[in-house]
Amino acid sequence: MKIAFYDSLSSFSPPTRAVVPFHILLKPVGAGCNLKCDYCYYPEDQLPRPKPMIKEMLEPFIRNYIASQPTYSKEINFVWQGGEPLLAGLDFYKKAIDLQQKYAPKHVKISNSLQTNGTLLTPAWCRFLKQHNFIIGVSLDGPKEIHDRYRLDKKGQQGSYNAVLKGIRLLQEFDIEFNILTVVHDAVANQAQTIYEHFIQLGVKFIQFQPLMTEGSALEHQFTLTAPNWGKFLTDIYLHWKSQRHVGNVHVMNIEHVYSQYFTHVSQTCVHSERCGTNLVMEAQGQIFACDHQINSSHHIGNILEQTPLSELVLNSIELPFGQNKSTRRECQSCTVKAVCQGGCPAHINSMGKNKLCEGYFQFFNTVMAPLRKYESSMRGVQQWRQEIGF
Repeated sequence: MKIAFYDSLSSFSPPTRAVVPFHILLKPVGAGCNLKCDYCYYPEDQLPRPKPMIKEMLEPFIRNYIASQPTYSKEINFVWQGGEPLLAGLDFYKKAIDLQQKYAPKHVKISNSLQTNGTLLTPAWCRFLKQHNFIIGVSLDGPKEIHDRYRLDKKGQQGSYNAVLKGIRLLQEFDIEFNILTVVHDAVANQAQTIYEHFIQLGVKFIQFQPLMTEGSALEHQFTLTAPNWGKFLTDIYLHWKSQRHVGNVHVMNIEHVYSQYFTHVSQTCVHSERCGTNLVMEAQGQIFACDHQINSSHHIGNILEQTPLSELVLNSIELPFGQNKSTRRECQSCTVKAVCQGGCPAHINSMGKNKLCEGYFQFFNTVMAPLRKYESSMRGVQQWRQEIGF
């Protein structure tokens, strides 16, 4: 299945540069997908037929996205997501690469990341992804008996594990860098070691665990994730990873982000940065929101079709309260793990104004930070730490 693209778009005004670096997560087919996952953050049964991106939007978007970055930017990253972004078709991404090369400034690296369910990968796709150094994220929830329970085909009848595994084997065959993204919810909270060991058996080297977002189909199917279960799952992963001496060999991003942030005071993710609002999302029809998990009127900052400079939209985004206040809540100020948590994702704030995963994050961060606290949180500290653990 391939989704056709719509036409017509007027010309764009010359861009101005943003005051800070920013990303726009681009969804070229919107909610369009070839699977029907039980916990999808899109409310699939309530959505109209997805409309893919206006094809003539691609060039002005790429031109403006590149030209709107600060002058000191050394790398500009394009992030493609969905739904299932491979439904846009190979020709769409070939055109995107041509346009990136057309507008790329000298001495600035253009990179691409793409999150996929992996089921549509073919040798032709992999040759293209390898040629252009795409970094691929593949959604996989663990062994077949776990994955197939939640990630079903479009008819909701068969699991997708075998098709995903075929895609992973192709990525490995073509030596394409990829990571596994796994959604964690209450039903799998006690299976951390089983899930992790399955990834090791598959030869996976990069893993990321994402907490369930209680929105869309997840709400309809009554999926939940409590703070204790989130903390237990991540802590179990960490303790098992450490016991297997996988440090430096298997990269669990949730763990390595703690290490990085403890020593550098800089977050690699918007979730644990002091403020957020620079990771925007653009839906297929040009609507731009301040956050992928805040798709609502309060966080809608514009539409690329309105020709408002991206730099202005970024400024509007970073001034929104959700990003300005994320680490300033009262309970965060005296927290011993604030340096690596910074309040978590605003999308997890409950009706009481507290992050509903707070206790879980504390358990995990406190466990990971315990052996780090004897080191200075500085470059000298990280050098000493790496020498002692052989990392």
